[in-house]
Parts: sequence; C-alpha cells; structure tokens
Amino acid sequence: MPVRGFLIESPQCDGLSAFSTGTVVEGHIASVHKVGLGFRHEIATLGIEFDRILPDNAAPIEMLTQVLEVDNAREEVRDGVIRGIRSTNTPQDHLSSRVEYLLMWDPDLYWIVPAYRAVFPVLPEPELYFPSGTDLSLKLSTPLLVAASVRPAAQNSEFDQTDRDALDERVLSLPERTSTPQGHDADVVNLAFIASREQIEGAFKAAGWKSTDAMSTRTALREISSFLLLRNYPRGPMSQQLLGDHASDFGWQKGLDSIARRDHLRIWSEPETWQGRPVWLSASTREIGASLSLRRRSFIHHVDPSIDVEREKVVRDLTLAGCVEAVHNAPRPGMLPLLENATGGELQTDGAVAVVQLKDCDTLISENDVTFPTLTARPRSKLARYVRTQVLSIRDIWRENAAYGVFDLSRMIVRSVRRSHSRSARRVIAADRGK
Repeated sequence: MPVRGFLIESPQCDGLSAFSTGTVVEGHIASVHKVGLGFRHEIATLGIEFDRILPDNAAPIEMLTQVLEVDNAREEVRDGVIRGIRSTNTPQDHLSSRVEYLLMWDPDLYWIVPAYRAVFPVLPEPELYFPSGTDLSLKLSTPLLVAASVRPAAQNSEFDQTDRDALDERVLSLPERTSTPQGHDADVVNLAFIASREQIEGAFKAAGWKSTDAMSTRTALREISSFLLLRNYPRGPMSQQLLGDHASDFGWQKGLDSIARRDHLRIWSEPETWQGRPVWLSASTREIGASLSLRRRSFIHHVDPSIDVEREKVVRDLTLAGCVEAVHNAPRPGMLPLLENATGGELQTDGAVAVVQLKDCDTLISENDVTFPTLTARPRSKLARYVRTQVLSIRDIWRENAAYGVFDLSRMIVRSVRRSHSRSARRVIAADRGK
C-alpha cells in the first residue's frame, strides 16, 4: 500500500535546509503483522519505507530512509520497524498479576483473576493505527544528492532590525519561570505570541492541537483510567501553574495514542501590548512519561529536558498551518542553562524566547491530496475483540509466576539505575558548559 506525507523539518546540507517545509514525500508499507485474534502474534509490527521525495519544480529524488520514532506514540521502533504494545503489559495487568501470585497459595481461590478477566475484558487496543497527521522521524540510510537549485528560502519573515532590538529589550523584563500554587519554580517561559485570542485559538486548531479540559473529579478519573489502560486522553487536564499570581488563560496539547506522551503549553495574557496588539506568554514542554507518585500523592508527568526543541516545534506547527507572520528568538543571556522543575525533572535551555507574531491562517502548506481507503483500527466485531482479549490473557499465563516477577523487578531496577547515571552525567556536562 502506498503512503504519502510531507516534510515538517528538512534534512540539513552544509548547515542549510535542503528542501522547503511541505515538500511531498512518498513511500510504501514494507511489512505488517497484525495481532488479529491473538493466536499467532501478541504484538503488531509495521514497516514503512519512504523512498521518494518530490521537490517543487524539480525531478523526483530517490532516497532510502528508516523510521526512527513515531512522535507521542506508545509504540517503540526497532531497526526501522514500529512495534506495537503487548496489550496485557499494562499497570492494570501488573496489579492483577501480583494478586494472582498471592492466590497461588490457595488453589481454591486461583479462579478469581481469570474469572475477572473473562467478565471484564478491558485491554488497550494492540493493533497499530496512525491517523492522518501522525509525525514520524526518519533517518537517511544513504546520502541524498541534492541539486543547489532546490535549496529553499526561509519560511517565516523576520521582524525589522528596530523591532528586533525593541523585542530583545522587552523580553529581558519578562518573568522567566512559572510556579506551582505552592510557590515552587515550574516551567520556563519560552514563547510569546503577538495576536488576538481568536488568532491563537484558530492557529492551534489549524495546527491540530487540542484545548484542555478543566481539572475535575470526572477528568481525574478518566486520566487515571487512560494511564492504567495505556490509552490517550486528547484533552487531558494540566496541573495548575501560575505566572506571577495568575492562573493560565488556556492550554493546548498535541498527543497521539498515549496519555504519557504529549506536547503541551499554557498561555497567559500580558497586561501590556506590542504596537497596539495583545501579547501572550507561554511555557511549552514535551511530556515523555507518566507515573502515579505515592510520595506526592498525585499523577505526575515527566518532561523532555530539551525544552528548546519543544519551543521550535510549536513554531514549526503553527508555521505549517499558515498562521505565522514573523518570528524572532530574543535572547536571555542571564538564564542558567540547566534548571529543575517542580517535580525535580531537568530542563535544558539556551534561555531564548521565541516571539511569534500570528496572522489569520492561510491554507495548509501541504495536504495529502491522494484518497486512500480508510483503515480499520480494530476488529469491528465485539465478539472478535472479546475472543482476542481472552486469547491474549491465556497466552500471558506463563508470565504469572514468581520467577518472572523477579526478572521483571530486576529489569526495572537496572533501568532506574541507568536513568539515574545518565541524569548525573548530563548535569556534569551542563555544569561544565555553564563555567
């Protein structure tokens, strides 16, 4: 089956973008294994190969690529092949497995957990389904020969020099950090929008971002349910943060199929304007994991330390939606390159604030104008889904023993130690750079 997309970020050649944003790329499905009813495969796999790029006003260029990552996905990629989740490998299943260990001491009660799974067949969808708009990171497997004539011009216009100087001075007076209601430093203010409220809402909607639900008992329960079942919550609530003494006016987020992974930001209105237009401040981060913290007695997310990458991603998405008039990265040389957020996570930054002047959105830079058949994300039959759930649960029985539990615990400890060592090494490197 053919697949089609467009570049959201171009490969670099001598430090310059080789193609313009929106350039069409084409490929095909190289391999696929579905879970089906679960008798043969426990996980789904998908191989996608993009092998041709179609620059404007130039002949198609052949290429060889490999998928590195599916953005904000629960799936992982190995050797270019996307590997789905094992639907029984969920926090809910881990809890029932530990209960099953205890029931082994009384064989008369061992039927309880299998009966529970039969009566309440709730597992996350194991098949792979990536809707239109999914972001993929690709790696060139071989060098790509590009003629100098296809080199693109800059996508966004800059402010003029007088405005840039004024913005640089203005940014130095802005608050650098948001805070929690308890007064702890949280995220870094790294974006400023010059736009009306309607332009901000229209820009993020056009870029495929979702608004955020308010925190309530119902949304909290839905968030916990999504975490336990490895599902997405496209409009999941955000924890409260303050800028000065004010709560955010609204928030936006972009996810795919995992509640633990999303791009998100909060936006605050500024009392002062820029040349008569409203100004809004924002703090953007990318969440790459989630956990239930017993110490904090709350559900917490873990962020990607490279918040500058997230800042540029927000600008990129709004540009692709045709909503950006001008951009300027205003420096804050006094900001430390290595910081910590309220939960102890690392934040690495060059300190700059991306000042984005928005406009009413144009047509998208590139759209998929080829009609492909709609793919089925899961078996249509409820009976088939029930059978699949029971088959996968039965196949999981071999893991329900103390030996595998010791192995699983050992693996978790090793991963935790590796993350700790990696975090310490990054701190040393960042401290050396700050000297």
